[in-house]
This record gives sequence, C-alpha cells and structure tokens, in this order.
Amino acid sequence: MTISPGHDPRANQKQRTRSAIVEAAIKLLGTGVRPTVPEAAAAAKVSRATAYRYFPTQDALLVEAAAHGPADAVEALLDRAPGDDARAHLLKLQTGFLDMAIAEEAAMRAALRAYLDAWFTAREKGETARDIREGRRMRWIATALAPELAALPTAQAQRLHAALALTMGIEPLVVMKDVCRADDDEARATLAWAAEALLAAALNARE
Repeated sequence: MTISPGHDPRANQKQRTRSAIVEAAIKLLGTGVRPTVPEAAAAAKVSRATAYRYFPTQDALLVEAAAHGPADAVEALLDRAPGDDARAHLLKLQTGFLDMAIAEEAAMRAALRAYLDAWFTAREKGETARDIREGRRMRWIATALAPELAALPTAQAQRLHAALALTMGIEPLVVMKDVCRADDDEARATLAWAAEALLAAALNARE
C-alpha cells in the first residue's frame, strides 16, 4: 500500500483515542464530577501520558467536552411537521431544548462552568477569550423560524433571534431555578410564555 506524503496512518486511531477521552469526560460531567485529565484517562482506559498529549490542561479537556453536549435530540426537532406554524415550531424546539437541559442539568452546568473558567483564564492572561461555543442555539432558532425571520426587517429579525436565545438552554434554567426558585415545570411554563410573547410581539409589529 502506498501512503501519500503527509498522511498519518495512525490518524484514525488517534481520533478514536481522543474521542474516547472526551466521551469519558462527558460521562463524568453527567454525574456532577468535574473531571481532571487523569480521571478522564482512567475512565477511558488510556494512560495519563497519552491523555495529556491530547489535553495538556483540565480546561482544554472540559471545553472540548462541553462542546459535545447531548444535542442530537434537539437537532431532530428542527424538521417542521405539516401544519406547524411559527409559534408551534418554536415551542416544540424550546420544549425539547429545555427538556434536554433539565435531563442533563449536571453536565450542562458543568459545561457552563467550563466556558466561564475559560473566559476567566483568558482574562487573567490579558487575552481575549477565544470563541469556544458552537452557536448551535442561534442556528436552531434561525432554522425553526426561517420563513418568519426572513419576512422581518433585518434588525428586527436579529433582535428577535437574540431575545429568543435567552429563553432556552442552561442559562435561563439556572436563572429560573437558582434566582426565581422555580421548579422544573414552572421554569418550562415561564420560559415558554416568554418565548411566545417575544414572537407574538415581533410578528404583530410586522403587521
């Protein structure tokens, strides 16, 4: 077999090893543990030295683990069912997203902590924090409301898009539970009410 110049024949194995370490970290995050590199290595059954080659610091590991949240269930909600209007599709997306955040609350709070820690680490070094979040929430909202957002003036669509981002995910759930002392059901109801009110206000202003 001829190997092209620059080709690494062990690339697939390296990717599997890296994925195993990240998956182990994600599972530990799901139990409320903030895993160190050695802890993730042990769970993935690889050596510490190997794990440190991929993730030289705990922050590097946690940021990558945080970026691989359990989002497949939310992605599946983006297909618009026949008869779905803007309100129905948005609320379907928001409900699914909040259900995921509640079911995976420990892991998602740990992910949020990893993002904040990365911000503080950059600040302490006098650097600008790098963009470590994928922006999936903004893409999901844009997909769910594509026809309606396209019909709005650009500035208004952008404002609605940003405002709706405040009604789904772990951050509003933290506010609902830690600040407002709401239980899961009340958090869902309040955030659904807020999303519906924002959407109605934007669509009514269009008319």
